[in-house]
Amino acid sequence: MDIIHCAQMPWGESLVAQRGATDGMAHKLLFEGDEDSPDNYMLVMSQEPKEYFSPRHRHPWDQVRFCLEGKIPIAKGLYIEAGEIGYFPEGAHYGPQEGGTDRIVLLLQFGGASGQGFIGPARLKRARLDLEQDGTFARGIYSVETPTGPRNTDAYEAVWQHEKGARPTYAEPAYKTPVVMRPSALGWQPTDQPGVWRKQAGVFPPRGLAVTSWKNDAGGEHLVEASKTLRFLFVTSGHGTANACELRPWSALRLGPTEAVHLATDGGMEWVELAVAPVPRD
Repeated sequence: MDIIHCAQMPWGESLVAQRGATDGMAHKLLFEGDEDSPDNYMLVMSQEPKEYFSPRHRHPWDQVRFCLEGKIPIAKGLYIEAGEIGYFPEGAHYGPQEGGTDRIVLLLQFGGASGQGFIGPARLKRARLDLEQDGTFARGIYSVETPTGPRNTDAYEAVWQHEKGARPTYAEPAYKTPVVMRPSALGWQPTDQPGVWRKQAGVFPPRGLAVTSWKNDAGGEHLVEASKTLRFLFVTSGHGTANACELRPWSALRLGPTEAVHLATDGGMEWVELAVAPVPRD
């Protein structure tokens, strides 16, 4: 088990500089996986100003965006608002991202069911710096001047090709568009643990992704049993403990496969759990 108190962490550099420079864009890198594994992942907290822009695009991996504050644009007239959670399936187009409001987002990105993996932030930065020797990144596009004029490529596709030697391939998306979940519209359901309640916001089979909201009443205790999945728990309100370690609003926990944890609270606590199964192997 690993715990990070996100609210107390300083903001770091933008991890999406390949989309172009944007004043005020900053990230907190919370947890990373194994760069060489198809199960690679990255969990970050993102500070995004309303001026941030990315064109309509798609990815050869999956992602989840949990809007903590503000409003995230994901298409013209469509937003993920505070308290809502978006699932972006591998291969599904979305965008352009423009407008909205300043926002703070919990972002999980992870290798898709196609097994192509995910390029982590350090490797992505190295690739971007290499590519900047020959071209420029702006507004989500990588541009190289040629004798016949500029040659433009989606910024992330350019990074992918640089690192993997070929443009990404896109699996047929299991869902045609991003799915926006609204946990507040669901009622709390009792569990077999006294004082523990849950809302199942979404289950998505391709990577065994499960998005669940949990609540412990004051004095409640919750045993999170061992599982075959990788799980991230993010405290949204209240205080408590995880195996006697302090939890507070915006504390993030990582539980690897086979890890269990005992959660307890004196005054009540709510959190969101993101669980991801291993990439299917043939």
